[in-house]
Amino acid sequence: MNIKKLSQDYYLLGSVFFLIIFGLVMLFSASWVKSLEVTNGESRSYFFSSQLLKFLPGLMIFLFFSFFNYRKLQKIAILSLITTFILLLYTKFQGCNLDSCRWLSIGPISFQTSDLARFSIILFLADYIDRNHKKMISFDKGILIPLLWILPSCILVLIQPDNSTTLIIMSIALIMLFIGGASFPQILTISILGISTVGFMLLNKGNYALSRITSFFNESSVVNYQSDQAIIGLQQGGFWGLGVGNSVQKYNYLPETHTDFIFAIIGEELGFFAGMILILIYAFILIRAVQIAKKSNDIFGIMLSLGFGISISIYALINIGVVIGLLPVTGVPLPFISYGGSSFIINILMIAILLNISKSKREFKLKNWRLKVNA
Repeated sequence: MNIKKLSQDYYLLGSVFFLIIFGLVMLFSASWVKSLEVTNGESRSYFFSSQLLKFLPGLMIFLFFSFFNYRKLQKIAILSLITTFILLLYTKFQGCNLDSCRWLSIGPISFQTSDLARFSIILFLADYIDRNHKKMISFDKGILIPLLWILPSCILVLIQPDNSTTLIIMSIALIMLFIGGASFPQILTISILGISTVGFMLLNKGNYALSRITSFFNESSVVNYQSDQAIIGLQQGGFWGLGVGNSVQKYNYLPETHTDFIFAIIGEELGFFAGMILILIYAFILIRAVQIAKKSNDIFGIMLSLGFGISISIYALINIGVVIGLLPVTGVPLPFISYGGSSFIINILMIAILLNISKSKREFKLKNWRLKVNA
Protein backbone atom coordinates (compact mmCIF):
# COMPACT_ATOMS: atom_id res chain seq x y z
CA MET A 1 0.00 0.00 0.00
CA ASN A 2 1.52 3.27 -1.14
CA ILE A 3 0.67 6.08 1.28
CA LYS A 4 1.07 9.72 0.32
CA LYS A 5 1.22 12.75 2.58
CA LEU A 6 -1.24 15.41 1.48
CA SER A 7 -2.31 18.87 2.53
CA GLN A 8 -5.44 19.22 4.59
CA ASP A 9 -8.85 19.15 2.94
CA TYR A 10 -9.27 22.85 2.24
CA TYR A 11 -12.77 22.33 0.81
CA LEU A 12 -13.90 21.01 4.18
CA LEU A 13 -12.00 23.73 6.04
CA GLY A 14 -13.50 26.45 3.86
CA SER A 15 -17.03 25.12 4.32
CA VAL A 16 -16.75 25.05 8.12
CA PHE A 17 -15.04 28.46 8.21
CA PHE A 18 -17.92 29.90 6.17
CA LEU A 19 -20.50 28.36 8.54
CA ILE A 20 -18.74 29.84 11.57
CA ILE A 21 -18.54 33.38 10.15
CA PHE A 22 -22.05 33.18 8.74
CA GLY A 23 -23.25 31.81 12.07
CA LEU A 24 -21.78 34.73 14.00
CA VAL A 25 -23.51 37.25 11.75
CA MET A 26 -26.86 35.49 12.04
CA LEU A 27 -26.43 34.91 15.77
CA PHE A 28 -26.07 38.64 16.37
CA SER A 29 -29.06 39.38 14.17
CA ALA A 30 -31.20 36.69 15.82
CA SER A 31 -30.20 37.45 19.42
CA TRP A 32 -29.91 41.23 19.83
CA VAL A 33 -33.52 41.60 20.99
CA LYS A 34 -33.05 38.82 23.54
CA SER A 35 -29.72 40.36 24.58
CA LEU A 36 -31.43 43.66 25.40
CA GLU A 37 -33.99 41.75 27.41
CA VAL A 38 -31.52 39.78 29.56
CA THR A 39 -29.25 42.81 30.12
CA ASN A 40 -32.09 45.24 30.92
CA GLY A 41 -31.42 47.22 27.77
CA GLU A 42 -27.67 47.65 28.31
CA SER A 43 -26.28 45.50 25.48
CA ARG A 44 -27.37 44.20 22.10
CA SER A 45 -24.39 41.88 21.83
CA TYR A 46 -24.61 39.80 25.01
CA PHE A 47 -25.03 36.45 23.26
CA PHE A 48 -22.74 37.42 20.39
CA SER A 49 -19.92 38.40 22.77
CA SER A 50 -20.46 35.30 24.88
CA GLN A 51 -20.20 33.12 21.77
CA LEU A 52 -16.98 34.84 20.72
CA LEU A 53 -15.47 33.95 24.11
CA LYS A 54 -16.33 30.30 23.47
CA PHE A 55 -14.41 30.46 20.20
CA LEU A 56 -11.05 30.93 21.92
CA PRO A 57 -10.87 27.44 23.48
CA GLY A 58 -12.47 26.09 20.30
CA LEU A 59 -9.72 27.65 18.18
CA MET A 60 -6.99 26.28 20.45
CA ILE A 61 -8.48 22.79 20.29
CA PHE A 62 -8.84 23.07 16.52
CA LEU A 63 -5.22 24.12 15.95
CA PHE A 64 -3.89 21.39 18.24
CA PHE A 65 -5.89 18.47 16.87
CA SER A 66 -5.60 19.44 13.22
CA PHE A 67 -1.85 18.71 13.53
CA PHE A 68 -1.96 16.07 16.29
CA ASN A 69 -1.51 12.51 15.02
CA TYR A 70 -5.05 11.15 15.22
CA ARG A 71 -3.79 7.55 15.56
CA LYS A 72 -2.61 8.35 19.09
CA LEU A 73 -6.24 8.88 20.07
CA GLN A 74 -6.73 5.15 19.68
CA LYS A 75 -4.67 4.56 22.81
CA ILE A 76 -7.07 6.56 24.95
CA ALA A 77 -10.38 5.44 23.37
CA ILE A 78 -11.45 3.17 26.25
CA LEU A 79 -10.16 5.62 28.87
CA SER A 80 -12.14 8.41 27.18
CA LEU A 81 -15.34 6.36 27.34
CA ILE A 82 -14.83 5.46 31.00
CA THR A 83 -14.03 9.08 31.89
CA THR A 84 -17.16 10.23 30.08
CA PHE A 85 -19.26 7.74 32.06
CA ILE A 86 -17.82 9.08 35.33
CA LEU A 87 -18.52 12.68 34.29
CA LEU A 88 -22.08 11.77 33.28
CA LEU A 89 -22.57 10.09 36.63
CA TYR A 90 -21.20 13.11 38.47
CA THR A 91 -23.41 15.43 36.40
CA LYS A 92 -26.49 13.47 37.45
CA PHE A 93 -25.73 13.66 41.16
CA GLN A 94 -24.15 17.11 41.45
CA GLY A 95 -27.54 18.75 41.93
CA CYS A 96 -29.84 20.01 39.22
CA ASN A 97 -32.27 22.78 38.41
CA LEU A 98 -35.77 21.47 37.79
CA ASP A 99 -35.62 18.07 36.08
CA SER A 100 -32.61 18.64 33.87
CA CYS A 101 -29.13 17.41 34.83
CA ARG A 102 -27.31 18.02 31.57
CA TRP A 103 -24.60 20.48 32.54
CA LEU A 104 -21.38 19.81 34.40
CA SER A 105 -20.03 22.87 36.19
CA ILE A 106 -16.39 23.13 37.25
CA GLY A 107 -15.78 26.60 38.61
CA PRO A 108 -16.69 29.15 35.92
CA ILE A 109 -16.66 26.46 33.21
CA SER A 110 -19.78 24.50 32.32
CA PHE A 111 -20.51 22.12 29.45
CA GLN A 112 -23.02 19.50 28.38
CA THR A 113 -21.63 16.06 29.13
CA SER A 114 -23.86 14.51 26.44
CA ASP A 115 -21.73 16.26 23.79
CA LEU A 116 -18.62 14.67 25.29
CA ALA A 117 -20.42 11.31 25.30
CA ARG A 118 -21.14 11.65 21.59
CA PHE A 119 -17.45 12.16 20.82
CA SER A 120 -16.19 9.45 23.18
CA ILE A 121 -18.59 6.82 21.84
CA ILE A 122 -17.57 7.53 18.23
CA LEU A 123 -13.91 7.33 19.25
CA PHE A 124 -14.45 4.07 21.14
CA LEU A 125 -16.38 2.42 18.29
CA ALA A 126 -13.77 3.43 15.72
CA ASP A 127 -11.09 1.82 17.90
CA TYR A 128 -13.24 -1.26 18.60
CA ILE A 129 -14.06 -1.87 14.92
CA ASP A 130 -10.41 -1.41 13.97
CA ARG A 131 -9.37 -4.08 16.47
CA ASN A 132 -12.20 -6.50 15.72
CA HIS A 133 -13.13 -5.91 12.07
CA LYS A 134 -12.54 -9.54 11.12
CA LYS A 135 -14.98 -10.74 13.79
CA MET A 136 -17.74 -8.16 13.40
CA ILE A 137 -20.05 -10.58 11.59
CA SER A 138 -20.59 -12.53 14.83
CA PHE A 139 -23.34 -11.35 17.18
CA ASP A 140 -21.15 -11.09 20.28
CA LYS A 141 -18.31 -9.17 18.64
CA GLY A 142 -20.42 -7.21 16.17
CA ILE A 143 -23.27 -6.10 18.44
CA LEU A 144 -23.30 -7.40 22.01
CA ILE A 145 -19.87 -6.38 23.30
CA PRO A 146 -19.73 -2.84 21.80
CA LEU A 147 -23.28 -2.10 22.98
CA LEU A 148 -22.48 -3.30 26.49
CA TRP A 149 -19.61 -0.80 26.50
CA ILE A 150 -21.61 2.21 25.30
CA LEU A 151 -25.05 1.57 26.86
CA PRO A 152 -24.11 2.75 30.39
CA SER A 153 -23.21 6.20 29.04
CA CYS A 154 -26.30 6.28 26.82
CA ILE A 155 -28.55 5.39 29.77
CA LEU A 156 -27.08 8.22 31.83
CA VAL A 157 -27.72 10.66 28.96
CA LEU A 158 -31.27 9.32 28.71
CA ILE A 159 -32.05 9.91 32.38
CA GLN A 160 -30.68 13.49 32.40
CA PRO A 161 -33.21 13.53 30.59
CA ASP A 162 -31.98 14.01 27.01
CA ASN A 163 -33.94 11.62 24.82
CA SER A 164 -33.06 13.23 21.48
CA THR A 165 -29.31 13.09 22.08
CA THR A 166 -29.59 9.47 23.24
CA LEU A 167 -31.41 8.49 20.05
CA ILE A 168 -28.86 10.35 17.94
CA ILE A 169 -25.92 8.67 19.67
CA MET A 170 -27.49 5.22 19.31
CA SER A 171 -28.26 5.90 15.64
CA ILE A 172 -24.65 6.89 14.99
CA ALA A 173 -23.44 3.80 16.86
CA LEU A 174 -25.64 1.39 14.88
CA ILE A 175 -24.65 2.97 11.56
CA MET A 176 -20.96 2.66 12.48
CA LEU A 177 -21.38 -0.97 13.56
CA PHE A 178 -23.18 -1.78 10.30
CA ILE A 179 -20.46 -0.15 8.20
CA GLY A 180 -17.90 -1.92 10.38
CA GLY A 181 -19.26 -5.34 9.45
CA ALA A 182 -22.18 -6.20 11.74
CA SER A 183 -24.94 -7.99 9.82
CA PHE A 184 -28.11 -6.15 8.84
CA PRO A 185 -30.46 -8.61 10.63
CA GLN A 186 -28.53 -8.01 13.86
CA ILE A 187 -28.73 -4.24 13.46
CA LEU A 188 -32.44 -4.45 12.60
CA THR A 189 -33.17 -6.63 15.63
CA ILE A 190 -31.36 -4.29 18.00
CA SER A 191 -33.07 -1.28 16.40
CA ILE A 192 -36.53 -2.81 16.91
CA LEU A 193 -35.72 -3.67 20.52
CA GLY A 194 -34.37 -0.17 21.10
CA ILE A 195 -37.41 1.52 19.56
CA SER A 196 -39.71 -0.74 21.60
CA THR A 197 -37.84 0.17 24.79
CA VAL A 198 -38.05 3.88 24.05
CA GLY A 199 -41.73 3.49 23.19
CA PHE A 200 -42.35 1.77 26.52
CA MET A 201 -40.61 4.62 28.35
CA LEU A 202 -42.70 7.17 26.48
CA LEU A 203 -45.85 5.51 27.79
CA ASN A 204 -44.79 6.83 31.17
CA LYS A 205 -46.69 10.12 31.40
CA GLY A 206 -43.90 11.59 33.49
CA ASN A 207 -41.54 11.45 30.54
CA TYR A 208 -41.36 14.88 28.89
CA ALA A 209 -40.67 13.32 25.49
CA LEU A 210 -44.20 11.92 25.39
CA SER A 211 -45.66 15.41 25.72
CA ARG A 212 -43.31 16.62 22.97
CA ILE A 213 -44.59 13.93 20.59
CA THR A 214 -48.29 14.25 21.44
CA SER A 215 -48.11 18.04 21.22
CA PHE A 216 -46.67 17.68 17.73
CA PHE A 217 -50.13 16.50 16.65
CA ASN A 218 -52.00 19.03 18.81
CA GLU A 219 -52.37 22.36 17.03
CA SER A 220 -53.22 24.25 20.22
CA SER A 221 -50.14 23.15 22.20
CA VAL A 222 -47.37 25.49 23.30
CA VAL A 223 -44.77 23.36 21.50
CA ASN A 224 -46.80 23.57 18.30
CA TYR A 225 -46.83 27.34 18.75
CA GLN A 226 -43.05 27.33 18.36
CA SER A 227 -43.23 25.32 15.15
CA ASP A 228 -46.03 27.49 13.78
CA GLN A 229 -44.09 30.69 14.46
CA ALA A 230 -40.99 29.20 12.83
CA ILE A 231 -42.96 28.32 9.70
CA ILE A 232 -44.53 31.80 9.65
CA GLY A 233 -41.03 33.25 9.70
CA LEU A 234 -39.93 31.05 6.82
CA GLN A 235 -43.03 32.00 4.83
CA GLN A 236 -42.42 35.70 5.44
CA GLY A 237 -38.90 35.31 4.12
CA GLY A 238 -40.02 33.99 0.78
CA PHE A 239 -37.28 33.19 -1.71
CA TRP A 240 -34.85 36.06 -1.03
CA GLY A 241 -35.75 37.06 2.53
CA LEU A 242 -36.56 40.31 4.30
CA GLY A 243 -32.90 41.28 4.66
CA VAL A 244 -30.39 40.79 7.46
CA GLY A 245 -31.68 42.32 10.68
CA ASN A 246 -35.27 42.63 9.45
CA SER A 247 -36.76 39.56 11.12
CA VAL A 248 -40.10 40.05 12.84
CA GLN A 249 -40.17 36.72 14.67
CA LYS A 250 -37.21 37.57 16.92
CA TYR A 251 -39.33 40.23 18.65
CA ASN A 252 -40.45 37.58 21.17
CA TYR A 253 -42.83 35.89 18.74
CA LEU A 254 -40.52 32.90 18.35
CA PRO A 255 -38.66 31.49 21.40
CA GLU A 256 -35.06 30.28 21.22
CA THR A 257 -34.21 32.29 18.11
CA HIS A 258 -30.49 32.18 18.95
CA THR A 259 -30.36 28.43 19.66
CA ASP A 260 -32.76 25.74 18.42
CA PHE A 261 -34.74 27.94 16.01
CA ILE A 262 -32.03 30.10 14.48
CA PHE A 263 -32.64 28.45 11.09
CA ALA A 264 -36.09 30.07 11.08
CA ILE A 265 -34.48 33.51 11.43
CA ILE A 266 -32.05 32.67 8.64
CA GLY A 267 -34.96 31.72 6.40
CA GLU A 268 -36.92 34.83 7.33
CA GLU A 269 -34.06 37.26 6.76
CA LEU A 270 -32.25 35.59 3.87
CA GLY A 271 -35.00 33.49 2.33
CA PHE A 272 -35.42 30.01 0.91
CA PHE A 273 -32.32 30.44 -1.26
CA ALA A 274 -29.99 30.91 1.74
CA GLY A 275 -31.68 28.03 3.56
CA MET A 276 -31.03 25.70 0.65
CA ILE A 277 -27.41 26.84 0.39
CA LEU A 278 -26.99 26.05 4.08
CA ILE A 279 -28.48 22.57 3.66
CA LEU A 280 -26.16 21.93 0.69
CA ILE A 281 -23.14 22.97 2.78
CA TYR A 282 -24.04 20.42 5.47
CA ALA A 283 -24.48 17.79 2.78
CA PHE A 284 -21.11 18.80 1.34
CA ILE A 285 -19.45 18.34 4.76
CA LEU A 286 -20.83 14.80 4.89
CA ILE A 287 -19.58 14.13 1.36
CA ARG A 288 -16.11 15.40 2.25
CA ALA A 289 -16.09 13.18 5.37
CA VAL A 290 -16.95 10.19 3.15
CA GLN A 291 -14.20 11.13 0.71
CA ILE A 292 -11.70 11.45 3.55
CA ALA A 293 -12.77 8.02 4.81
CA LYS A 294 -12.30 6.48 1.36
CA LYS A 295 -8.76 7.83 1.21
CA SER A 296 -7.82 7.01 4.79
CA ASN A 297 -4.99 4.54 5.24
CA ASP A 298 -6.40 2.62 8.24
CA ILE A 299 -9.74 1.34 9.52
CA PHE A 300 -9.58 3.58 12.59
CA GLY A 301 -9.36 6.65 10.34
CA ILE A 302 -12.18 5.39 8.13
CA MET A 303 -14.55 4.87 11.05
CA LEU A 304 -13.64 8.16 12.74
CA SER A 305 -14.28 10.06 9.50
CA LEU A 306 -17.65 8.44 8.93
CA GLY A 307 -18.70 8.76 12.57
CA PHE A 308 -17.87 12.46 12.70
CA GLY A 309 -19.48 13.20 9.34
CA ILE A 310 -22.65 11.34 10.29
CA SER A 311 -22.80 13.09 13.67
CA ILE A 312 -22.66 16.62 12.26
CA SER A 313 -25.09 15.87 9.42
CA ILE A 314 -27.67 14.20 11.70
CA TYR A 315 -27.66 17.21 14.03
CA ALA A 316 -28.19 19.55 11.09
CA LEU A 317 -30.90 17.34 9.61
CA ILE A 318 -32.87 17.10 12.87
CA ASN A 319 -32.57 20.81 13.69
CA ILE A 320 -33.80 21.86 10.25
CA GLY A 321 -36.48 19.15 10.30
CA VAL A 322 -37.85 20.59 13.55
CA VAL A 323 -37.87 24.17 12.24
CA ILE A 324 -39.75 23.30 9.04
CA GLY A 325 -42.27 21.23 11.02
CA LEU A 326 -41.33 17.72 9.91
CA LEU A 327 -40.18 16.57 13.36
CA PRO A 328 -41.32 17.15 16.96
CA VAL A 329 -39.50 19.92 18.82
CA THR A 330 -36.19 18.79 20.32
CA GLY A 331 -33.25 20.64 21.86
CA VAL A 332 -30.83 19.90 19.02
CA PRO A 333 -28.58 22.83 17.97
CA LEU A 334 -27.63 23.71 14.40
CA PRO A 335 -23.91 22.85 14.07
CA PHE A 336 -21.50 25.82 14.04
CA ILE A 337 -24.38 28.33 14.01
CA SER A 338 -26.57 27.95 17.12
CA TYR A 339 -25.49 29.64 20.32
CA GLY A 340 -23.64 27.30 22.68
CA GLY A 341 -20.13 26.30 23.64
CA SER A 342 -19.95 22.56 24.27
CA SER A 343 -21.63 21.58 21.01
CA PHE A 344 -19.43 23.98 19.03
CA ILE A 345 -16.22 22.75 20.68
CA ILE A 346 -17.04 19.07 20.08
CA ASN A 347 -17.99 19.75 16.46
CA ILE A 348 -14.84 21.78 15.80
CA LEU A 349 -12.81 19.02 17.44
CA MET A 350 -14.35 16.53 15.01
CA ILE A 351 -13.52 18.76 12.05
CA ALA A 352 -9.92 19.18 13.25
CA ILE A 353 -9.46 15.41 13.43
CA LEU A 354 -11.11 15.02 10.02
CA LEU A 355 -8.60 17.49 8.57
CA ASN A 356 -5.80 15.54 10.23
CA ILE A 357 -7.01 12.29 8.68
CA SER A 358 -7.29 13.98 5.29
CA LYS A 359 -3.55 14.63 5.17
CA SER A 360 -2.71 11.05 4.19
CA LYS A 361 -4.28 8.71 1.71
CA ARG A 362 -3.78 5.41 -0.04
CA GLU A 363 -3.58 5.18 -3.80
CA PHE A 364 -6.26 2.53 -4.35
CA LYS A 365 -9.98 3.14 -3.89
CA LEU A 366 -12.42 1.27 -1.67
CA LYS A 367 -15.10 -0.21 -3.93
CA ASN A 368 -17.14 -1.72 -1.11
CA TRP A 369 -17.90 0.46 1.88
CA ARG A 370 -18.70 -2.25 4.39
CA LEU A 371 -15.62 -3.67 6.08
CA LYS A 372 -15.63 -7.38 5.40
CA VAL A 373 -14.53 -10.21 7.65
CA ASN A 374 -11.72 -11.17 5.32
CA ALA A 375 -10.56 -7.61 4.72
